[in-house]
Amino acid sequence: MRRVIGWCGIGCLVIAVTAGCGDPDQQLRSEGARSAREAASAAATAELAGRSFLDHKLWSQPATQLVSESEKAIGKVSSTFDQQQPKTRAARKTYDQISQTLDDASGNITDLRIALTNGDEGGVAELVKELADTTEGLRRLGETAK
Repeated sequence: MRRVIGWCGIGCLVIAVTAGCGDPDQQLRSEGARSAREAASAAATAELAGRSFLDHKLWSQPATQLVSESEKAIGKVSSTFDQQQPKTRAARKTYDQISQTLDDASGNITDLRIALTNGDEGGVAELVKELADTTEGLRRLGETAK
């Protein structure tokens, strides 16, 4: 009886371990969705800081500081996602799409920081609009890539 219980325990352990491994494409999509949601948060923060600056609710220095912190946050998200290793052609396509979206968002946040530093209100206004679209795209990607 003990042998049966022992073998059942080992069998359950093997099933649990292999079930946890999952499909590598799904794992990449899940990691991509998580990264997109985190990046959306950073982009939304930068967008809000830019909007607050334009609405004269924040001075340039604190707005720039918030955007700088968002820039660091999205940089960490991007570098973590870049460490993924796509194992199939489909996974590579997903990887490329998410990487490009993260790079675009990062670039927009960097451009916003520069525009704020230079006092370029027209540039800030344009970048806030771009970040609104970028944030929405990241949110959609975060939901669909699950």
